Amino acid sequence: MSFRTYFAIAFFAIGLALPVAAQEPVVVQPFAGSELARPQYAVDFDVLGYFTALDGDVAETAEIEGQLRSGLYSWPEGKAPIEIERSFETALDAAGFDILVDTGLPEFSDEQSAIKALQDTNRIGQRGFSIAGQQVTVFPGHYISAKRTEAGQTTVFTLTISSNRRIYMTEEITTAGMEEGTVDVSAKALTAEIEEAGKAILYGVQFDTGSAVIRPSSAASLEAIAEVLTQRNGRFYVVGHTDDTGGFDLNMTLSANRAAAIVSALVQDYGIGTGRLQAGGVGPLAPLASNENEAGRQLNRRVELVEMLAE
Repeated sequence: MSFRTYFAIAFFAIGLALPVAAQEPVVVQPFAGSELARPQYAVDFDVLGYFTALDGDVAETAEIEGQLRSGLYSWPEGKAPIEIERSFETALDAAGFDILVDTGLPEFSDEQSAIKALQDTNRIGQRGFSIAGQQVTVFPGHYISAKRTEAGQTTVFTLTISSNRRIYMTEEITTAGMEEGTVDVSAKALTAEIEEAGKAILYGVQFDTGSAVIRPSSAASLEAIAEVLTQRNGRFYVVGHTDDTGGFDLNMTLSANRAAAIVSALVQDYGIGTGRLQAGGVGPLAPLASNENEAGRQLNRRVELVEMLAE
């Protein structure tokens, strides 16, 4: 039996060793014999930031929204951190994940500072990990992020291992839509916004994180927008906006692509004249709120219908 095969078997044989009965299901199980240091954090819809690149002063991140499960664990005595790392690497590979980042975090390094900043963005303290969690937030020693897409759903998994305690944190999130019907968009409301401010915010048209593909749940909102355009003369800009995470160039492209996707849908599916709409993206350049918290970032991720001045 090879070294890596041994770890794969040990890793997948673990779940029964945990002393807790209320664990929410996850794709990637904890290391064999681990014990929860704090109750698992489990919510049906949240946002998770993760690294797609981390090397020296290069730190690139992305966000994913969906069903989130976070766990803080202590691993068994007599086990070295390298065994924890290798076990997760093997299990992730066996489960079809692509490992994005797998790196040690030297003390006082740029990488360690970047991890701490990301954990603040992810609100680790608000997950009930504020005391024991300091071992991985203040003293992170190793970080892994991995991603897979299966049956139309994307799952991101991250592992952070403490540098000075037998503690590690796992975060696993799988794409999922928010509860339908929570955003009500009507032609009457959009018309009122345009008449008052010269523009309307199209929060009802939604996209998956990092994608310019319109979610099927946006159909009712698109119908309302088409109704406004049918009843109202004139031309309009369709302007995409993003928050300030993920990099400037990526956000400028993403915002433009999302605006173009809405224009394409209105023209192709609802018969709006091509000459009446012009798409553009301004990325993070015109925020409505602070990007320092998720509530503000949600407001900043939007598309606006802006009335053009009549020629």
